[in-house]
Amino acid sequence: MLWLHMIQYSGFVLAQISNATLVWLILTKAQKLFGTYRHVMCTFAVYSLVYAWVEVLAQPIMHIKGPCFIVFMESPLKYFGWIANHIVCLYCASFALCISLLAVQFFYRYVAMCRPELLMKIEGFKLIYIFIPCLICFVLWFEFVYYGMANTVEKQIYMREELEDYYEEDSTRVAFIAPMYWSIGRDGEKQWIIGDVIGSIGCVCIIVACFSTIVVCASTIYLTMKSSTCHMSARTLELNRQLFVTLTFQTILPFLMMYSPVGLLITLPVFEVYVASLANIVPATAAIYPSLEPLIAIVCIKEFRRTLTCKFKMRRTET
Repeated sequence: MLWLHMIQYSGFVLAQISNATLVWLILTKAQKLFGTYRHVMCTFAVYSLVYAWVEVLAQPIMHIKGPCFIVFMESPLKYFGWIANHIVCLYCASFALCISLLAVQFFYRYVAMCRPELLMKIEGFKLIYIFIPCLICFVLWFEFVYYGMANTVEKQIYMREELEDYYEEDSTRVAFIAPMYWSIGRDGEKQWIIGDVIGSIGCVCIIVACFSTIVVCASTIYLTMKSSTCHMSARTLELNRQLFVTLTFQTILPFLMMYSPVGLLITLPVFEVYVASLANIVPATAAIYPSLEPLIAIVCIKEFRRTLTCKFKMRRTET
């Protein structure tokens, strides 16, 4: 899996550079432009920095066989018992934190644009309240994975040959999580594993709930900006348009690179679609994602783009 590790390490380095650049731009340029919203933007950028660290610590490998979908570690920490197991679960739970933070950003923009009378209720220290649902989604996803997709002897035996043949890995030693939807009993009939099914359904429900929030808020914001009753100045309306475009693309990107592929990986085992190591397209795209996300804000927000362009021109002039 050398090619996958190269993508993961490259994605990590680029994510640190691009997200650190965005954090610097937010701290130095966003105060007068976006007010309190800059804290929400900065939180998402810091999340991407942390996610890149979790991803490189886990270096996840994914594989599908029959009714089982496995995510196991390939980093040097893969044999470190409970520590490795928690890192894998933390990696999976990071998906919930990403989509919920995007939903929070859309909710804040919805309040600022459509319900400005409520804005004072989430200003200052009260801003912390809007992040509580993110923590709830994160904890729930972690629990669904930790308990509903736990490493069991049955799964170790079922995936033993696959991991040995494809990755030369010992399923009894490596840390992994795996939803296995059913097993075959002695009578040859399927025996559904309820805990794993509930865990997968729970993860899907979190994705659906967050995306539904995004769609509702985005639609309302768009209609408000297009409404003839909108009394914002041209400058304010332009700033809101830039933020709306930024959030839209920041939502489309993980939908294409993370959530649609992950949704497929959760669903395909139900139909026993044999994907095998092709499932590793998902950890590859998920490793690249955090390095691309901040570029959207840098390109779409005019002040950020202008600042970097001026810095680049100044350095070229000096040389």
